[in-house]
Amino acid sequence: MKFILNERSLYGQFESVDEFLESLEANLQCFRLVRSQKSGEIRKIADFYKCQVTKDQKLGDLKQYPRSDKLTRLKIALDKEMTTEPYWDLSPAHDYGTAYWMGKEDLAATAVAEAVERKESLLSFDSEIYSDRRLLVEWNGNTYGVFSIYRPSYLVECLGEQMGLERDECLKARYAGTRLDCSLLEKEYGAEYLEREEYHLLLGTLDKFVKHESWESIGLDDGLEYKKYTPSSGERDWFCNSIYHDRTIMKFRFSARMRCFGYRKGERFRLIRIERDHKKSDKG
Repeated sequence: MKFILNERSLYGQFESVDEFLESLEANLQCFRLVRSQKSGEIRKIADFYKCQVTKDQKLGDLKQYPRSDKLTRLKIALDKEMTTEPYWDLSPAHDYGTAYWMGKEDLAATAVAEAVERKESLLSFDSEIYSDRRLLVEWNGNTYGVFSIYRPSYLVECLGEQMGLERDECLKARYAGTRLDCSLLEKEYGAEYLEREEYHLLLGTLDKFVKHESWESIGLDDGLEYKKYTPSSGERDWFCNSIYHDRTIMKFRFSARMRCFGYRKGERFRLIRIERDHKKSDKG
């Protein structure tokens, strides 16, 4: 799936380079998810380094910024995106002489207009205008919607299935930065084996789980039935021969039969297995 890197989302909105660097974790994760596809492609303008990061500094000025691990990682990722083809502005698909209105602004000759013409989505930087929303652009008397994506959670929510991303990868991205950590979900017991309806039930429950105000409110939620997994014997313990045998395993439900299993570490719940048939949950 092809995307366009949105130069309009860098217009000097950051107070400092440090603030900009802190915001980039989400961008790098989106780049990685796009590049994980065989057909993943990110177009950009040829002189993206001229984009304004702060009022006084452009992307190209970051070479003079004091080096750090984060800056090094950023430079590697951005260099790959900005110094290699394809550059859409060398052979634009849209007509620069036609107006592409977003509100009162004509965005002809920008990534937004190009995305409308190509029917592609934008990858944007953290911005009040462009972060995680569907832009409405008027062109030729019609209104077109364009996804403008900043966070990986929004990317997988809107386009995960179209991109052909594995469900476990989508879960990891969707809940990054929340109280739910899906990075340890075991493939054998992951979301890939759920029916479509079951998967959407899972998403609805996990969304509810992360929106709770506290662990206390989670424990009081009768719908979740969040409680300790307590098998009657070692033979019945689903985790006795796993690396989690000494963990306090908790479980909660996302349907009458299906359960999620994992454990708390600090303020995060690490999801490790999904059960479809309630057989393990029946024994603990």
